[in-house]
Amino acid sequence: MSGQAVRQGVEGRAGRVVSALAGAAARLVPVAEGGGDAVVTAVVLLTAAVDSIPEVAQAVADLDGVSEVYSVAGDADLVVMVRVRRHEELADVIADRIGKIDGVLGTHTMIAFRAYSRHDLEAAFSLGDEEP
Repeated sequence: MSGQAVRQGVEGRAGRVVSALAGAAARLVPVAEGGGDAVVTAVVLLTAAVDSIPEVAQAVADLDGVSEVYSVAGDADLVVMVRVRRHEELADVIADRIGKIDGVLGTHTMIAFRAYSRHDLEAAFSLGDEEP
């Protein structure tokens, strides 16, 4: 198998994992029922300086409002799950804190609008386990 084919296969799997994580995040957003508090969920695709990805990942993971950080292959270096109580808090977490961490080169944020079903995150990580 050529290097090009291997790279395309890895990029395809990484894209499916990112899509699955984004979909899982949308499905896991708790919906306010009976006056309960809703949680606003954002999936942040983060690009970091190559020589500081582990340090950036740890610094982001340590922030309040960040529930998970995944190191991925593809267009982004990290996928960050942000969960806050109010929409306004997203700016505080993403622009004011994540965006100012040394080594962060850029972010692309997707906000989950609505939850449709519960889904186990393990399903997101089973992608790529299938035989070619």
